[in-house]
Amino acid sequence: MLNRCDAVSTDTMHRIKFKAGIDPQNILLSYYNSISFAFTEICGRSYGGGVLEILPSEVGNILLPKIPLIEPSKKEYLLSFVDSVVRKGDNIEKALDIIDQELLINILKIEPELCKKCRAIWKKLQKRRLERY
Repeated sequence: MLNRCDAVSTDTMHRIKFKAGIDPQNILLSYYNSISFAFTEICGRSYGGGVLEILPSEVGNILLPKIPLIEPSKKEYLLSFVDSVVRKGDNIEKALDIIDQELLINILKIEPELCKKCRAIWKKLQKRRLERY
């Protein structure tokens, strides 16, 4: 979520500031994919009820694809799609399917098989985490 209204948070993870010249929308968009989700499960910590937490010291270990210049209408479409999925409480895999295809495969030319493997890793680790509780 991008904090466009300057809301206050007590959690340091939620107060990330970007250097000048960094597009926060690109960072947000680069997180919603199977590769980054797999690394989030690997790097994060599991707490009661299966909650996954990423501490500020761990966030740097999550791989995010570097998004090149992307057509503004394409970026807006992808961000709106992710936003819609999250707001409706839909299965996040709907968003990952679109981002993997449109961003990772079509734009960054990442092999589809790598995306599938990372998705499987994420799902396996997520399932293990959630079944512990």
